[in-house]
Amino acid sequence: MPLCLTFIDLKKAFYTVETESVIEALGNQGVSTQYIRMLHGLYDNFTTGISPFYKKVIINVKRGVRQGDTISPRLFSAALENIMRNLEWEGLGVKVGGRYLHHLRFADDIVLITPNIEQAERMLAEFNNTCGKIGLRLNSTKTIFIKNGLLRIRKEYLGLEVNMMNDFAPELCRRKRAVWGAFKNIEGVVKKTKNIRLRAHLFDTAVLPALTYASVT
Repeated sequence: MPLCLTFIDLKKAFYTVETESVIEALGNQGVSTQYIRMLHGLYDNFTTGISPFYKKVIINVKRGVRQGDTISPRLFSAALENIMRNLEWEGLGVKVGGRYLHHLRFADDIVLITPNIEQAERMLAEFNNTCGKIGLRLNSTKTIFIKNGLLRIRKEYLGLEVNMMNDFAPELCRRKRAVWGAFKNIEGVVKKTKNIRLRAHLFDTAVLPALTYASVT
């Protein structure tokens, strides 16, 4: 089956999304007014300061979500969902189980799924124009196309190395290196203790996640 994957990279997505677009998106998606008021209060009148020539200048911040805040990816996703609902992509993409699948999205990790590059270019242009309405910009140097059977290009998506040759050997090698690296980090502690339960706990918390990471992607 012809398949083209377009891995989209947005320039500093979490820093540039417009705050008002986030608040508007929450309202459109049925979030309780109480929560919207609370979030609006957190982001309203938000300022930062710089001190050129020993004189402090206050700047109003109208873009971005708070870095490190657990709710920030959800706020960003809400803003992105709000504009993507308006994209006319019905009938585009690849048919899976009787329905068209045209993209996957996890926060700012987005991949377009199309049968050919021509359709991917059309969808990418529409996506770029729509994103501009909420302050987002496409990073053209890091956005790539991968078409099956033609190019030996690899791309990491959500921690998993993706290629169009159905070659899992590189990813298995990456997992193997990650596992050995994780084990080396706890090797000294493991050798010092004879407690079997502690050893098993260290393995489960440090080594096993390195082995199974991205297995559900």
